[in-house]
Amino acid sequence: MGMSKEASGFTLIELVLVIAILGLLVVSALPNIFNISLTQARINAEEGVVSAVRSGISLYYVSSCIDGACDGYPAELDNSAAGNCTRTNPCFDDVIKSGITTGGWSKIDDTNYQGPTGSQYEYDDSAGTFTYTED
Repeated sequence: MGMSKEASGFTLIELVLVIAILGLLVVSALPNIFNISLTQARINAEEGVVSAVRSGISLYYVSSCIDGACDGYPAELDNSAAGNCTRTNPCFDDVIKSGITTGGWSKIDDTNYQGPTGSQYEYDDSAGTFTYTED
């Protein structure tokens, strides 16, 4: 009784090649499936900073009320000079602990800022708002 020379099935090399090809297809399709892009990442990071600034403004107001003063909103968001937000020139450090020192933010003037995507925001200390103004 001898073994048949006609074996059925796939060889290990064939299976490894198929798995490798499927892996490449998955990796190339992931950005489209999950809409992952550098642009979207920058937008999301900017939105995160804007939300943190808005929360910081609200916390500043609430803290002043707890102390019994209710002095209102901060007169300014930071003491930084106009220009890029850096470690030596942090932006938003009056409302965010340690401020923003990286990520492409810049201060245009005392109340206006530019995010990493080019969007501009304005702070109104009378209303305590930090709003989008333009790209």
